[in-house]
Amino acid sequence: MYRKRGILIQLIVILALLSTLAACGGAEETKSPNQIANEPVELVFHSNNGDSEETFDALFGNALRKKFPNYTIKYIKSAKGSTLPELLAQNQRIDILFASMPNFFELAMNAGLQFDMTELAKKQKVDLGKFEPTLIDGVKLSSDGKLYGLPVTNMTQVLFYNKTLFDKFGVPYPKDGMTWDDTIEMAKKLNRTEGGKRYLGFAASPAHILRSNSLSQPYLDPDTDKPTFERDEWKKLIQTFFVAPADEQGYKTRVSELKRIPYRTEFTDSQELAMFVFNSQFPFTVPKEIEKVNWDLVALPTFKEKPKVGSQATPYLMGITSMAQNKEAAMLAIDYLTSKEVQEGYSRDGIMPVINDADVKKAYGQNSAFKDKNWQAIFYNTFAPMTKISPYQLTVENVFKNVPYDVIMGTADINTSLRTAAEKADKAVADAKRASK
Repeated sequence: MYRKRGILIQLIVILALLSTLAACGGAEETKSPNQIANEPVELVFHSNNGDSEETFDALFGNALRKKFPNYTIKYIKSAKGSTLPELLAQNQRIDILFASMPNFFELAMNAGLQFDMTELAKKQKVDLGKFEPTLIDGVKLSSDGKLYGLPVTNMTQVLFYNKTLFDKFGVPYPKDGMTWDDTIEMAKKLNRTEGGKRYLGFAASPAHILRSNSLSQPYLDPDTDKPTFERDEWKKLIQTFFVAPADEQGYKTRVSELKRIPYRTEFTDSQELAMFVFNSQFPFTVPKEIEKVNWDLVALPTFKEKPKVGSQATPYLMGITSMAQNKEAAMLAIDYLTSKEVQEGYSRDGIMPVINDADVKKAYGQNSAFKDKNWQAIFYNTFAPMTKISPYQLTVENVFKNVPYDVIMGTADINTSLRTAAEKADKAVADAKRASK
């Protein structure tokens, strides 16, 4: 009798303990987004882009504080004494790292701060299907199948043109859907000297158009970390973007005078450049300078064998770090910045959205002084598949971006220049690997 009663009491105690443990263990698992949003949390953001606190607040901070009034949003600007390595040496916690995609992976992986957000995204029901597909595919490719970040803003390459110069020389304006062959022929008609001034038909920013090239060529082979510069695809890209438009002595003379490829100041300030390929956000970053120009834009020209395939996307990523104190709150914050509400606001202000939503795209630039421009050109092409970003991406890019200038100036033929760049890049990667050990 007493033995049975003792066993019964033991069972009751065990069941009570199990019930208590289940309740305690399940509390965190069942925490709702509303609970996470209302907890007092500090989130520390950092980027290497050098943006001021005012710029950060205008783009991210103010929106987050309004949505999550219990969160303390802190931004640490990258400057002397506050670069990522210096902050980590000071034991400064970074919860969310954000940067352009090449910078993001170099920063995060070289510091060992990468964190796979896959399970957290599932737990908080983050809809990865709302994003432009190539963005998530590209992030996962560079994360070796994981999810080290989410895109929050985006850019693509487009063709800006000076209408005044086209009118001056009686050349029809560019159109969406042009091929590179069309563009080069158009550029030849605009390479001329008049009234003692030299005019140039076409130029592109080497770093941007090569990094996001429409043939989806990586700088480094993802399996070997060896430079790919001697591939035929790179020869075709250099020939198309730089050599063919500059196939005229006056153009080469101007490049020699500038000691570089014509750039945005030749488009906005001296207005000697008729067509310029650059980031879609270009006018919004230099509004005063571009006001001087009677300009418009069209979609990036395409290779005839790849119709309507534009550049690769150039997203800004935000990633939760491995040292983040409250990863759930960090995930909630990033997810909110990718919501339709926030993304439509970005789009209206001239910041390319990351979600695939027709209404959001239609709103692009409508709150800006440039709302009457052909902004739908940035959505005309499909994105080329993104390449895998190496932690040594920027190291290699610093070597490769000089190739177009060398080839135009005849310092070396295209094969020699690409071979030399490959040798220099290979050494730079090896040096970087040794330095990180």
